[in-house]
Amino acid sequence: VESAAINTFLGDITREIESNKRTNDDTINKPSRLLVPPPATRLRAKYDSLTLFIMTELDFQALWIHRKHSDMKNVFGEAPIAVAEAKRQFDKALDAIELELNDESGYLLSSGFSACDILLSNCCFWAQQIGWLARSTSEDEPSSPVAGDTTMPKSLSPKLASYLAQCRRRKAFIKSNELRKEQVSERKGKEHHRSKL
Repeated sequence: VESAAINTFLGDITREIESNKRTNDDTINKPSRLLVPPPATRLRAKYDSLTLFIMTELDFQALWIHRKHSDMKNVFGEAPIAVAEAKRQFDKALDAIELELNDESGYLLSSGFSACDILLSNCCFWAQQIGWLARSTSEDEPSSPVAGDTTMPKSLSPKLASYLAQCRRRKAFIKSNELRKEQVSERKGKEHHRSKL
């Protein structure tokens, strides 16, 4: 839930800063692309609704249950029935949120890409990593569970596949993914170095 709060806070602060720039500099005439709609608007209400749904139904009640009782079972205990129910919940919630994708903008909000798209795409990519969501719509790609899990991945609809591809093509996504890969590589290098000592 904290990632939604952080995204919303940063979006609000950015809008405030951009608003002040416009007031203080008459040469700035282009509208900015805001990640979070202004408060007390219908678009903000939609944003808040989608963000809370994603965080509670996809992240907290589904993906996090898997993480706790599969990946971190030595801390939280193994709970295969809870994980299976979390997967069922994930599938239902993903079906519901997919209906919210805007046909014109291609994103969750009619205004275009927003912070709630960051949250949804992250949940989908996480689900693909753990084998809960297929990586492509291709019927040639065999659907198989991740090692140690008997759950079959949810098929990827063309609409959701298009949405995720659109999110992956964004410059900010590409840059952050490159940074993440560098961090992982650096961490592995440090671990390898420590193991030699």
